[in-house]
Amino acid sequence: MFDKVLLSEKIANNIKALIIEQKLQPGEKLPNEIDLAGQLNVSRSTVREAIKTLVSKNVLEIRRGKGTYVCENPGIATDPLGVTFMNKKDLLLYLFETRLIIEPEMAALAAQRATEKNIKALEEAFHVLENQILEGKDHTKADIKFHNIIAKSTHNPIIRRIVPIINDSIVEGYQETKDIPESGEKVLGHHRRVLDAILEKDEAMARQYMREHIQSGMNQILQK
Repeated sequence: MFDKVLLSEKIANNIKALIIEQKLQPGEKLPNEIDLAGQLNVSRSTVREAIKTLVSKNVLEIRRGKGTYVCENPGIATDPLGVTFMNKKDLLLYLFETRLIIEPEMAALAAQRATEKNIKALEEAFHVLENQILEGKDHTKADIKFHNIIAKSTHNPIIRRIVPIINDSIVEGYQETKDIPESGEKVLGHHRRVLDAILEKDEAMARQYMREHIQSGMNQILQK
């Protein structure tokens, strides 16, 4: 039994190496069990145990009837910081403080490194955000996507993994501020300025506008 566990752990590591070598991106499908067993020269049951291990570590996800896929944020637990167990009264402020430390520099880096593909994705995300705000819809997901694309535009894999963790502040921040008059219009203005600065590759202004955006959100929370 012990040898079987060691073997499944070894195969789990081999599958992780396979993901890296084949440059499989989040959301991409892995080869099926039969093909993996053949590639790794082990039984299907060993592959199955290895996959279970990687699912528990949030590296892979199994979609019923479709197969096994690389997780959207491989290796990152759903709540790695344990925010679920923090005092809700203070949590939102802590999250905004964390964003204030990280995201202005992230925006500056994005202004420096964003590719044409990144810019196009960012503009598309902004237009979705704009339409949802103007129509009075819940723009939380569009807001998160906009920030995630900025993180992706840094081309820094660590930043790309940190930002989704602190995006909880965007979700909770929306719930706390959605009934404040002109809150949506203010958010739209901040995002437009950040976008323009990145388009113009102006690192200093991207940093400043992102700081102003997050500080504005913090001020709204503190005034409630």
